[in-house]
Amino acid sequence: MNRRRRAFAVSLAAVACLVVVWWVLRSHDAPVALAPSASSTDPALAAPTPPEERANAVAPPSPSGPALSAIRGRVIDAASREPVREFELKFAEWGRSSNQRTPEPRKFQTEDGRFEWPQLPPGRWSFVAQAGGYQPFLLDSLVLVEGKTTPDLVVPLVRGYAVQGRVYDLASNTGIAAAHITYHPAGEGFFQGNFRLRTRTQSAMDGTFKLDGVPPGRITLDVSARNYAERRVDLTVDDDTAPLEVGLSSGGLISGRLTESDGVTSVAGFIGLYRIEGIGSSGGEGRTNEAGEFSFDSLAPGNYRLTGRGPSGSATRELTLAESERIEGVILALRGGGTIRGKVTGLRPEDIKQLSITLRPEGEMGLGAEASINERGEYELRNARPGRGRLSADVNMRRQLARMIDVPANTDLTVDFDFPRGARISGRVTQRGRPVAGAWLEPRPAEDREDFYMYGAATSPTGQYVIDDVPPGEYTIWIDGYKSRPFQVAGDTVFDIDASPQLAGRILEDNGKVPIAEAELVVWPVDPKTSKSRAFNVSDSYGRFAMAGLEPRDFVMTVYKPGYAMYRERIAFAAPVLDMTIRLRRDAGVEVRAHDAATGKPLRKLTVSEMRGERPTFQVPVPLDEEGAGYIPGALAGTAVDFWAEGYATQSVREWDGERLTLKFVRQPR
Repeated sequence: MNRRRRAFAVSLAAVACLVVVWWVLRSHDAPVALAPSASSTDPALAAPTPPEERANAVAPPSPSGPALSAIRGRVIDAASREPVREFELKFAEWGRSSNQRTPEPRKFQTEDGRFEWPQLPPGRWSFVAQAGGYQPFLLDSLVLVEGKTTPDLVVPLVRGYAVQGRVYDLASNTGIAAAHITYHPAGEGFFQGNFRLRTRTQSAMDGTFKLDGVPPGRITLDVSARNYAERRVDLTVDDDTAPLEVGLSSGGLISGRLTESDGVTSVAGFIGLYRIEGIGSSGGEGRTNEAGEFSFDSLAPGNYRLTGRGPSGSATRELTLAESERIEGVILALRGGGTIRGKVTGLRPEDIKQLSITLRPEGEMGLGAEASINERGEYELRNARPGRGRLSADVNMRRQLARMIDVPANTDLTVDFDFPRGARISGRVTQRGRPVAGAWLEPRPAEDREDFYMYGAATSPTGQYVIDDVPPGEYTIWIDGYKSRPFQVAGDTVFDIDASPQLAGRILEDNGKVPIAEAELVVWPVDPKTSKSRAFNVSDSYGRFAMAGLEPRDFVMTVYKPGYAMYRERIAFAAPVLDMTIRLRRDAGVEVRAHDAATGKPLRKLTVSEMRGERPTFQVPVPLDEEGAGYIPGALAGTAVDFWAEGYATQSVREWDGERLTLKFVRQPR
């Protein structure tokens, strides 16, 4: 893996932990919605009603007290335009601005697909529509105005498929009741994309299940049940998908005891079990009991890393677990380690009080070991676990410095952190001349930094924002999918942001009006050396996209969703274009096969990167089946592409000819 991609991967893994916490803390903040104007004559593809039209909407009847809101509209089949007669509407707990109680889901049965739902709390909500035989529909940022009813909202539902089958006990062949069944796109992580929107179900008493509303194409079925090992099944969903028989085992077990270095004296402490490779969940982490005992059950087969931490040191051990194997009586003896110490400078006294310093071993997503810190910013972390790890200094989830370090086994280490002095960035975020409230802004250096991260801030009800302690340099500001133009920070800076779309439109299937959701769009300069201006977006359930922050110049727009041919267009951007229509045709792509060079074992996942020099311009995850076969976009033919898989050396093809590829990957030492 080259240096840039390694840096990208390390940064992505490090930030993943931050994003989870950040998302929880801001779960009630609504994102900025870069929606295109309602330029289409097809109401099903029009954007949500603009604010000036909402102001003229009809007020619903309301009891005494705060004025409530209402929605009305109709649900149709996206392909036939016929009404959907039975459906369920609901407001999601996530992505809302209202602190009021979320209304209970409501089911409708109508002849014409029309609905009206009064007595709703005002605010910005995420709105979901579901019906049998259709994929779920999501409308982010549906604004309910106090005392008003929305104009007609047209909800086009896209046909989905049903995955049916039975979950059973492998030992007894009896059905398993109340098993949880859901899915995620093959080749992606479970929490990528709109994971909350995915359909899910439970098995019946006899273990049978029907998972409705699944999109066509390659998916991974996620099946779990109490006291059983989780199982994931890769399959292709289409008209010919046969019923599945999913057998679950009670799983494996790893148990033992945490001890002092003598291997005898028990000690209470922290224990963690992490998946090294293979498919399935890790065992998790937590405290041992007072006798130092621990146990992880219902484990899928695979390679695991067992770690322990206590007052006298740390320990780690790698284990290979076979199907339903029980590994008991593991003694994890703590060994004393060296001490990491240093001093943190560049912070105000009030910031030092909110400072935390953590060492997290490479490849682990746990809480890590924390250092003690005095009022002068001097810290000490004793018995540091030997090996490579990430040492971070975090100021109350506002700023963070981090380094990858190699911790020696029996030697102390000094690592100082100097937070750079910074300035204040402030300004106002608007869209089409109106303030954007509750949007989360993240300042990012124009040149990637592995060691420094700023969490950002939210806009006020009037669209104002303030971000303190930003070091000098060139930055962009990210607001969800929107990326601002670059700007310089040399002192206190006022930077107003117009988040109005510059490129907008919709993505449809090539043979009709069916919108394509979750297609990824990337706009990249034809010559990346001349500009850092670029934009990213993902289409919504209407197939709409909108991008901003572009400078006048020539760009290449790339649109891709697995199962469709990649779309590419060169754009001479000079003025906003808000009525684009991009049509994608069904196309699997070109086959690629990947195996371990030494063992011949098929790999299960690749990532392909289109390269311009040392910089990846577009990356696509490639799920591989049990024979190591997958598909890559044919539109990458003629370009330089890199293929990489976790734990293996990168393979580069300098000018791919568009033909089928067979790749053999060589292991890289961890």
